[in-house]
Amino acid sequence: MGVFFFTIVIYPLTQIIELAFTFSNKLLKNTGFSLVGVSLAVSLLTLPLYAVAEHWQEIERNIQAKMKPQVDRIKKVFKGDEQYMILSTYYRQNHYHPIMSLRSAFGILIQIPFFTAAYTCLSHMPALQNHHLFFIADLGKPDALFSIGSFSVNILPILMTVINCISGAIYTKGLPLKDKFQVYLLALLFVVLLYNSPSGLVIYWTMNNIFSLVKNIFYKLKNPIKSFYIVCAIGSAVAIIFTLLTKRFNLEQKGFFIFLCALILCSPVIVKALNFAVDKLFISLRDNKKQRTVLFLVTSASITALIGLVIPTLLIASSPIEFSGIDNYPNPMFFIRNTFWQSLGLCLLWPSLIFFLFKERIQTLLSVGFLFLFSAAIVNAFLFQEKYGYLSRMLLFTEVPSVQSSAARILTNLSVLAAIVLACIAVIKLRLEKPVCIIGTFSLVSLMLLSFIQIGKVKAGYKEYLRVSAEGGISGKVKPIFHLSKTGKNVILIFLDRAQNNFVEPMLEESPKLKEQFSGFTLYKNTVSFNSHTLIGAPPVHGGYEYTPAEINKRADKPLVEKHNEAILMLPRIFTEQGDNFSAASSDASWANYSWIPDISIFKPYPKIESFVTENAYLAQWYKDHQGVGNFTITSDTLKRNMLWYSFFRTSPLILRHVIYESGSYWSTNTQNEDLNKYLGNYAAMDYLKDLTDFSSKTENYFLSFTNNACHTSFALQAPDYVPSAKITDRGNSEYAGDNSYSSMAGVMHRLGEWLEYLKQNGVYENSRILIVSDHSCSSKEKPYKWDEKFSRISPGKYHPIFMFKDFNESGELKTNNDFMTNADSPTILLSGIIENAVNPFTGNPVNSKLKEDGALVTISNLYMPHHFSSKNIFTVKPDDWYRVSDNIFESKNWKQETMEESKK
Repeated sequence: MGVFFFTIVIYPLTQIIELAFTFSNKLLKNTGFSLVGVSLAVSLLTLPLYAVAEHWQEIERNIQAKMKPQVDRIKKVFKGDEQYMILSTYYRQNHYHPIMSLRSAFGILIQIPFFTAAYTCLSHMPALQNHHLFFIADLGKPDALFSIGSFSVNILPILMTVINCISGAIYTKGLPLKDKFQVYLLALLFVVLLYNSPSGLVIYWTMNNIFSLVKNIFYKLKNPIKSFYIVCAIGSAVAIIFTLLTKRFNLEQKGFFIFLCALILCSPVIVKALNFAVDKLFISLRDNKKQRTVLFLVTSASITALIGLVIPTLLIASSPIEFSGIDNYPNPMFFIRNTFWQSLGLCLLWPSLIFFLFKERIQTLLSVGFLFLFSAAIVNAFLFQEKYGYLSRMLLFTEVPSVQSSAARILTNLSVLAAIVLACIAVIKLRLEKPVCIIGTFSLVSLMLLSFIQIGKVKAGYKEYLRVSAEGGISGKVKPIFHLSKTGKNVILIFLDRAQNNFVEPMLEESPKLKEQFSGFTLYKNTVSFNSHTLIGAPPVHGGYEYTPAEINKRADKPLVEKHNEAILMLPRIFTEQGDNFSAASSDASWANYSWIPDISIFKPYPKIESFVTENAYLAQWYKDHQGVGNFTITSDTLKRNMLWYSFFRTSPLILRHVIYESGSYWSTNTQNEDLNKYLGNYAAMDYLKDLTDFSSKTENYFLSFTNNACHTSFALQAPDYVPSAKITDRGNSEYAGDNSYSSMAGVMHRLGEWLEYLKQNGVYENSRILIVSDHSCSSKEKPYKWDEKFSRISPGKYHPIFMFKDFNESGELKTNNDFMTNADSPTILLSGIIENAVNPFTGNPVNSKLKEDGALVTISNLYMPHHFSSKNIFTVKPDDWYRVSDNIFESKNWKQETMEESKK
């Protein structure tokens, strides 16, 4: 119940505080001063509520003053039950009930949720940790300016209390002793509550008290509203000038902030315009309490359903497995429920509170405003979806630098929204509120039905996740699953998704120990991949040249998913069916059965092939073994916060989406941009690789295909051993020091080096053939490529995969080789000398590298999800996205554009 109350009541306020802090921090570039901005923003937003509280308190004081003489006489003359009866009669005659006295406490009551939100948000805010302000050493801790013996004296809470008392003295001047006692008691209560709190929180609350003091001073002036406007107008003008001159904001952010300041400057005109609208355009709604209430409730409930249910369910239903098994929340339905409660509080509960606190004029404006917001949200969400590329489960668009739309699309969107404004005004002016409410109710029911349909898909996807997990034996227990042979031959394919070739030599130069661990290996530097994404780039690694994108497209009579599965199964089947006494194991085969979590049921028909999923299987155990390394719930915490923000993003006008998205941070104060759990979910398998390996093969020879995706996540690690750490103090000394992609790959390579050393210690290194390869790379830096205009389009670094090979009995210092290679050479090099004349069991064709003689036909097409293909049987690549690559891949002259028709000649 407490969590439910927090989510719908307190959480919306924490988001307001967090947004205000992030915006202030971007503007002021000072964490301490940003707290002042937060306090100012919250004070301005709550001013209407405090105005209502002041009004009620004034009414209560006047009533109490009017009744006091007679109440005193009754209490003096009568006692006991007789006094109670006479007082009750007197109150009834004056249309008063003692419970109405609570109105005088409303000002205190509304402070409770805002204080709770501030305490929740600021007490543990990462952005405050280790930041100082003047004499305060750490805003994340009590100020502890000096000590008396063992007792730390915190000055800020004491200063806060003094300000509170001064403000209270001004506010209660001329008021009864009861009111003064209430104010001073509250000041003492806060000093007790906040004495040992982080100084950042105390600064925020102190500034609240200062602004309250200023507010009380304004109340004592003859014309407080006019005086307040003059001060705000001056402040807004200064802010606009500062915003125009500063370089701290991008153009959209500047426009948004200037727009807010302009609203303050134009507030008198806006107020007059709104009054005109209420009295002339919306008069029917103003005079019909029932109609405006129904309209408000229907539209606010519809916005709640759209933001809290429809968009989250559509998102998760698109890939339920991807959102399953996250941290301590295996069922993705948790994130849907959580977002709905947040939306309920932000879009229905708090607006309803404001609606019923105010009278008909504000209620009318709120009803019309929510009608427009709902209409605009529907249009933005479904008619202006835009194509931003692949959305990760961290709600980040991974393929686009920004989510900005074209000027033409923005103008179209704004024109449509302007038309919606006119339509809303027209329907109210024409007294069509009742039909609008009926349509709104129908829309609400439709949104709920759509949500229930998507929830059904989510539940079905979760069941599939449980099935895949069960079949993969994902128990989390670290025990041997790979059984190498000590006496026979081991053929090992290590597939490191997105591992970069150009990082290898700097890593080895940085660590002589690592270089020694990779003894006997040859680094093939001149290697190219066939695409920059796994879906197209992985099949050639497993299946060779028959599974390059061009060759897959030639077999247009067969579904892509079947050809993908063939590639994954080819080598294990060849070794176990055509080899001499081989068993095999495959782990984490990318996109098996086109499933986000590899569907290893494709291995079921082949009993000699064991299959596993290690990604995330050992994450919980890793955290237990490495206490204090990181936040175990970073992925779920991000989703719990940002899924609501993603809904705002989808329902907002195109011109604001770039501002809301904020480079994927969604205005979060958590500055950690990387997905720690995503990296560690894969890294843990590498770290436990020695524990996952023994030497008890039941057959003489053994084939292992092991895939790991840790390199695909850019994450900072602690050098020189490149291990995860809560605090990074050393980024290494290579030319790529500071590059998170380099760091995350270095962590994988160091753990792999330790595993190779483990093989040496157990006498199975010499009898093992090992290939380390990736499906693609990602580097876009000029080095080591000869950059020119052509390469600017191609970004050759994305097609430069790692390719390292060690044959049986190879030893000595690591060598480099500049022969032209592709990652489709993997099957040929692994099978060489072991299975002569090996054939693909699915096609009957020989496995070789003859197709490389004319170079590699690479596609630079940006297709990376199954639903991106408009055909189920072929990769729908644009005609000008094919390049024939040969010889030295580092020179653009060797990348020649070619159509499919030309390649067939």
